[in-house]
Parts: sequence; structure tokens; C-alpha cells
Amino acid sequence: MIFLTSSLAAFTLVAILGVFMAYDLFRGNPVTRPVVLTHAGIAVLGALLAIGAALAGDSRVYINIALVVVIVVLGVLAAHRRHTTGQVQKGLLLAHATVAVICYLILAATVFGYNVAG
Repeated sequence: MIFLTSSLAAFTLVAILGVFMAYDLFRGNPVTRPVVLTHAGIAVLGALLAIGAALAGDSRVYINIALVVVIVVLGVLAAHRRHTTGQVQKGLLLAHATVAVICYLILAATVFGYNVAG
């Protein structure tokens, strides 16, 4: 359970950073590279902790691991498009954030003891 709780704590920090980044981006303000890398780094930590929970035998976290793969692909694609074109792809960011919120809510429900798998 420590892996899941730690993963939720890491993803809480990721979510807070993500809200600040989205606020800046949607207002047209640039986000500094260290903030983006911190957001990504803490997200990787949270994902590794979730994988640790799965390796420790907790099968409830499998859906979160699958969703994290989608979130990472969308985030990397958005960052790549921003880097190559200089423009923020707001649709990609919205998709990234939507899947991230769903993943976060499932993880929080799992940590707090709700059966989301049926």
C-alpha cells in the first residue's frame, strides 16, 4: 500500500504543476523548461511507484499503468509539437489533462479503498 500512497502523492504534485502550466499556456505565457522537466520527472517517479505496486502483487493498479502510457504519449507529443512549431497544441493538452484526471481519480479511489474494477 505504501507504493500506491506514494504514487498518489507524486501524482498530486504532478497535477498541481500541470494546473499551473496549463494556466500559463492557455494564457499565452511560456512555461520554462525546468518546470516541464520537473512535471515529467515527478510523473515518472509516480509511474515507477505504481509499477512497484503492481510488481508487489497489486493488480488494481494495472489500469493506471495503461492510462499512464497514454498520458505520456500525449504529453511527449504535445511537447514535441510545441518545440518544433513553437505553438501550443491545446487539443493535445486537453486530451493529456483529461486522461490524467481520470487516471488520478481511479488511483485515488484505489488508495482510499473503493473497488473501481467491478
